[in-house]
Amino acid sequence: MFAISLRNTLALATLALACSTHASSFDCTSADGKAETAICNDPYLSSLDDKLAEQWRTTLGNVADPKALKTDQRQWLKNRNACGIQSACLRREYLMRLTELEHAVKPFSWDATWQLIPPGTSTSATIVTQRRDATHIAIDISAGEGANSGDLTGVATLKDGTAVYALDACKLTFTPINGVLNVTQTGADSDCGGGMGVYYSGRYIASEQPLTLDYDLLSLGLARTPAEDQVLRSLLKNDYQKLVETSGSLQVGEDSKDVPDTQVVEMWMRGLGGIGILMSAADAQVWLIFKSYDDQGQEHLRYYTNVTKWKNRLPDVLQGWYDRMQENHSPILEMVP
Repeated sequence: MFAISLRNTLALATLALACSTHASSFDCTSADGKAETAICNDPYLSSLDDKLAEQWRTTLGNVADPKALKTDQRQWLKNRNACGIQSACLRREYLMRLTELEHAVKPFSWDATWQLIPPGTSTSATIVTQRRDATHIAIDISAGEGANSGDLTGVATLKDGTAVYALDACKLTFTPINGVLNVTQTGADSDCGGGMGVYYSGRYIASEQPLTLDYDLLSLGLARTPAEDQVLRSLLKNDYQKLVETSGSLQVGEDSKDVPDTQVVEMWMRGLGGIGILMSAADAQVWLIFKSYDDQGQEHLRYYTNVTKWKNRLPDVLQGWYDRMQENHSPILEMVP
């Protein structure tokens, strides 16, 4: 069950004296585990935790099945705690759960259009369900992961409140949890008609319009610290949101010899390959190249850094990434002041 024990007066006084500890829905003086410690030490995460505690109380008092919600919340806490100290993971878990709890109070109906609560900006899915009779639910799914897509239509069998679609190696299970639809998938992406990396599992809320969560480069894991995130906002300006919208999976890049003690991550989008590379160092120093497109659809590579001596040249790992991009075509490289 979600930890919503209110802080007593003594605990509040203690927290007020601790500059590194912030308000949260649990007692930060006895934070249990890496995740709770990380939440207490991060003002933004702590504010999300407070919002979730308030939303939890409101939702619990208004759902059709409070017992099911409590059971589900215990599982969510396990998922949250599995993030450990990874702030990006924790931010995403909170943003997704807040959206879910907000919609859990709505009456459930099998005659609905459902939108996936996306774990990132490159993932989307829409499911249309329609009851055919007492034991059958028609399903129509359209999903995307980066530039790859997947579609599936069929009929699921409804038994004891759960609908199951099974064909060859593909099995999809549709389970109502109050006003939310939980979908699990057994079988590979291609088994269920999806392109590479396209799966249909996740939590869905009833909505005609796809969801857009308040993700930023911190919650997506590209920026390591709030300071780095602020630097990237200042550097990129309007391109900041473009980078948020195009960020896909991340993988560690090779070390830089030009600038030792840096972290390098490459950004990938399924179906499009590499879309950018970010190198960062202490004191929120950053070097970034990412793909952008003008109004005519022309591909550009835009280079940003806040390190003066590197304004007009690329460090070795970024140069290597740029050279690989030129192997198949010659994109324009813009060095943004």
